[in-house]
Amino acid sequence: MNEHWATLEFTCYVERLPNGNTLITDAGDELGNGSEVIEVDKNGNIVWQCTCPLRFAHSAKRLSKGTTVIADTLNNRIIEVSPDSEILFTSESWGDGRGILSDGTTLEYPNDITILDDERFLITDRNHDRCLIADRAGQILWQYCDGLKHPHNGDITDTGTILICNSDLNEVWEIDPEENQVIWIYGRKAGQELSFPRDADRLPNGNTLITDSRHHRILEVTPEGKIVWQYQVDYYASFYEADILENGNILIADQHHHQVTEIDRAGNIIWRFRNKVNDKAIYPRLYNGFFRQTDETGFPKGWYLYTRFAEGGGEYLNTYIEKGEVGISFDRSGILCLIQYISVKPEETYEFHGKIRTEEIEEGHFACFQIFFLDEYGGPVCNTAQAPKTTMLSGTNDWRQESMIVQAPERARSAEIRLMLNGRGRAYMKELFLFQ
Repeated sequence: MNEHWATLEFTCYVERLPNGNTLITDAGDELGNGSEVIEVDKNGNIVWQCTCPLRFAHSAKRLSKGTTVIADTLNNRIIEVSPDSEILFTSESWGDGRGILSDGTTLEYPNDITILDDERFLITDRNHDRCLIADRAGQILWQYCDGLKHPHNGDITDTGTILICNSDLNEVWEIDPEENQVIWIYGRKAGQELSFPRDADRLPNGNTLITDSRHHRILEVTPEGKIVWQYQVDYYASFYEADILENGNILIADQHHHQVTEIDRAGNIIWRFRNKVNDKAIYPRLYNGFFRQTDETGFPKGWYLYTRFAEGGGEYLNTYIEKGEVGISFDRSGILCLIQYISVKPEETYEFHGKIRTEEIEEGHFACFQIFFLDEYGGPVCNTAQAPKTTMLSGTNDWRQESMIVQAPERARSAEIRLMLNGRGRAYMKELFLFQ
């Protein structure tokens, strides 16, 4: 395929197709660009790509008739596309073109779709904390939302029950849709340890394959909750999804490392697809920390607006650029950052100083500086909560001098210098220094 070279950025759903190729859903890069669905052959050649505009797509399923159904997450829609990427169906047509379901709601951050048949979809509607079955007309045939918090990847079992990853509660639930009751739990309530599970599949032997994202592992558990197999890596992989293949191998979406791997039961990598090429400038030291150099739009050179987890919101503020001050504004839950990439040396010590002020950041939300270390593949060495940061500021605060001294981890090769805004409000920065 030569029309456009698709670079795999943020791997979500993966599926091995009957022809031996692999269908991969890519949520896109840090700046909110490049979300796509691609089909890759055994040799790593991209043989198909969905070219219609997608925003942080999470899952794609290939139908037997050759069309592909996609959860187009930040467009809050489900679409079906032809092999030529023509949109044949969109949930935006529900409710006379308003995208409204039969209960008067719309989809909000749908992160997974399972095809039950040609007329019914099982949808995980994350920001409504629910899993539902709807037909092509938008009629809700079933839904479950009692106790769910940011669920992922609903899946129907051979017996008709529904597995849901109740991600924020660190559990996997099995629901009896006839009784609308939870009949099985693996995770916190049952005394087992999970951290942000995002995929669970019932296997033919009755066990369940679980993707335990923040523990960077895949595990197989019995109905009694006993772990009978697991695969875990010693780096921050944040696996998104895993499938057992017909040959017994496991296909894994390694999200933060921009790759798909197929492993055998011994953990050997049998196949890998990774074509990530770094296209962001990595500076040898902090560059333009006083924001005197800007492009024609007033955006500071060397800096990027990081919107990957901003859920469609956020903007750069250059109101005070003539004073050397830049900022960001956010109107929803999520994370927005202004970042710069710098090269670092493992186990070297770095000293950061900068000034920050905030405006109207809601209680429970915050702004701060952060140094977020990345490994040789451009993947994080830890999650955002664990990365070094300055004081987390809420409300309105005048300029404060903030500092931190950090040591680069052994795996670190680069780092993001961040002004991070978590939730609603505005944050500004100026006069940044970084010393080694």
